[in-house]
Amino acid sequence: MARDTIELEGLCLDCVLGVYPDERDREQPVRVDVRMGLPLGAAGRSASIGDTVDYDRASNEIAALLRFRRYRLLENAAEELAAMLFGVHPRIEELELRLCKPQALAGRAAAAVVCIARRREDFPRRREAARFGEVDVLLETREAGLYLLHVGVGQEIPLHHHQVMRELEWLVRGTLRQGDELVPPFRPVEWPHGKPHRYRNEGGEPATLFCCDCPPFIPADEVVLDGKQEPKLEEVGE
Repeated sequence: MARDTIELEGLCLDCVLGVYPDERDREQPVRVDVRMGLPLGAAGRSASIGDTVDYDRASNEIAALLRFRRYRLLENAAEELAAMLFGVHPRIEELELRLCKPQALAGRAAAAVVCIARRREDFPRRREAARFGEVDVLLETREAGLYLLHVGVGQEIPLHHHQVMRELEWLVRGTLRQGDELVPPFRPVEWPHGKPHRYRNEGGEPATLFCCDCPPFIPADEVVLDGKQEPKLEEVGE
């Protein structure tokens, strides 16, 4: 592990996580411990959060993805969480994740636990051109795809909706608008089937969205709408 680390201990939340039928319709407690390896010397001298990882934001990102995905396996959850953290926090060089289900074995053991250790090079990216800029494919599994959408200056992701995919998105960096409103930094938004949405970059530099699609991105399910009214931010459920 790197000489410098940031650790999140005992992140506890309730979410759907399990493969058995009785686990698919109820939430249960899950505990997450994360150890992120990254150089902290610059932050130690600058006192700037831009030179490190905002641990409050990282914990909220973990919670948002866990709750949205409704994972079946701890192993799948750990792998996707690692890919997401490497994607949205470029300073992280390596990490360890420990996911614990206290209720997994119904009294036969204290808990079921999965631990993984990953380096950045374990998640090679694939970059693709898009009408609005570029897309980094962070990870595609059988159930979901994790992406960074880089929206170029003056470009937009046009008004569209999905009929098959569920989508989770949040702003990683830069400035984007929906209608007349600025998209707040890290405000996870779930786009259900049929809910139209768009993003426009009116800032002076490229903007980046994290996006999780369930199932992985289906080009034919990107249904572009012309001349329709997009929802206001406050109308969209988180």
